[in-house]
Amino acid sequence: MSSQWQPIRGPIIIKGLLMLSGAVMRVLPATILAFTATVMFGATAFAHHSMAFYDQTQEILIEGTVARFDWMNPHMYLYIETESPDGETVVIQGEGLGITQALVDGLDRDALLPGMPIVVRANPNRRGFGRQIRLLDVTTEDGEIHPFYAANRRTRRLTPADSLEGKWAPTRASLGAAFGALQRFPLTPQARAAQEEMLGDGLCYAEPTPVLSIFDEMRSIELGESEVVLHFDNTGDHVIRTVHMGAEHPADLQLSRHGHSVGRWDGDTLVIDTIGFEPNISGLGLSVPSSPAKHTIERLTLTEDRTRLRYEVTVEDPMYLTEPANLMQQWDYRPELEFSPASQACDNEVSERYIEE
Repeated sequence: MSSQWQPIRGPIIIKGLLMLSGAVMRVLPATILAFTATVMFGATAFAHHSMAFYDQTQEILIEGTVARFDWMNPHMYLYIETESPDGETVVIQGEGLGITQALVDGLDRDALLPGMPIVVRANPNRRGFGRQIRLLDVTTEDGEIHPFYAANRRTRRLTPADSLEGKWAPTRASLGAAFGALQRFPLTPQARAAQEEMLGDGLCYAEPTPVLSIFDEMRSIELGESEVVLHFDNTGDHVIRTVHMGAEHPADLQLSRHGHSVGRWDGDTLVIDTIGFEPNISGLGLSVPSSPAKHTIERLTLTEDRTRLRYEVTVEDPMYLTEPANLMQQWDYRPELEFSPASQACDNEVSERYIEE
């Protein structure tokens, strides 16, 4: 097999054969195929750190076996035993997303057990072979494709909701679109300078709205006459936002990470007005800070078929935005999902694996 990089469309494993762009090629033991491709999420596939170590313009396929699967937050790690180009047995560490994101997208932890033969599709490390890679998906011998950073390809059938109350989660595609919108926020020179320092990179902490609201993780809404409670599962850390209905912001407001929210109904749309944010190193997302002048207005509306919720947010922060910025996203109704247990909280030692890499 040629070692030249070759363009491909979607690897398909069928009885030991790898089909590339309509041509059938034998998958030899420990063969590593590199090819040029457009990555599904490109630069928008951020989690709680940047993807600077990975070359997202390239993809590689690695055939091997599962050596170990660390199922943890904020990022899971799959270890693949394979052969290096010179024939030596090596173990390569592949980084995935958080448990909370994986469960929403349908990744089954027990589908990838030690010793299982697999083919891994990934973005390579810019520093060469043997370094940590960014997992896109993993194909097992039965032809099943298990999603990591690449979205699940299966079609999910949604059921309609009775109201805004219930459990919700954005899809991976919806997350990608939202991060694309974040990247287009009109930043001031001060914001751009601060972003280059990447002070929020890789930390275990729940970022405030708008980032809190857009990740493809479960959240619930409880409706009450005087309060609406939003509960977010953020890579295993739980955030409760209380919206005070029909109220005013207090004059002696104490600043906090998630601010003070008041709400009202505009027809069937829940409108949430939030101020009182404390300064935050990534309060506007992507390591862009926010100031105490940050102000958000969120609008939540059921779609016509009631299977999704349309989430819209307008963000103002005169210190870091040249003008108000807008973002829109959809959340799927997902009543079958459950909140993660305390044992799966974001682990600082795990988050440091990326920084150390």
